[in-house]
Amino acid sequence: MNRTKGGDERRTRILEAAIAVLAREGIGETTTRKIAAQAEVNQAMLRYYFGSKDELLFAVLQEMMRQAREIVQQATPRGRTLREMVREGLLGFWEQFEARPELQVMQYELTLYALRNPASAWLARQQYDGYCSVVETLCEEAFAAAGRECALPFAELARFIVGGLDGLILQFISNPDPARARRDLAVLAEAVVALAEGRSQPHHESQTRSSGRDCLPQGEAHS
Repeated sequence: MNRTKGGDERRTRILEAAIAVLAREGIGETTTRKIAAQAEVNQAMLRYYFGSKDELLFAVLQEMMRQAREIVQQATPRGRTLREMVREGLLGFWEQFEARPELQVMQYELTLYALRNPASAWLARQQYDGYCSVVETLCEEAFAAAGRECALPFAELARFIVGGLDGLILQFISNPDPARARRDLAVLAEAVVALAEGRSQPHHESQTRSSGRDCLPQGEAHS
């Protein structure tokens, strides 16, 4: 049992080190030697747990998806309306992104790396398939909790959400503007609800504030 616990701790430490090095230096400058040094292990131990650099990158993506799922689940209220669940879920993710945008930059670098290396193209597919799968499951749970039906397949709704967030993230990385981002996030939330309810146009609330959590509409048009 102690050996198993120790092995889990070393594996976790290596993953955390890989994330730190990738976020700090970018994928082009990341090496297994730097990751091993950050984790305070030798390269032989790194290979023992992950085999190759690509396998380690895959493990990093899995860990980032696990963290994203936890973030959204913690931010999504239970026993409240569908609109509130969508708003709070998106906002919970966004607040975590704003706190450490370099992690998202790192994930985009991983995607481009995979696309430019045919032998690693599966990383890009796995990344977005994984993101969409997480969001699809969370949408299903939110609709079930609200006792609502969705007007389109959950897989399609999930791809719309992931695509919308990607666009907002890239705009924020290129030109950080927290107030604008919160307003745009509120529009995305309303668009998601409109699609889910089968409406052609999102419901517009009377007013949104320019910054902070209150930028997301607080009123409700639907129970």
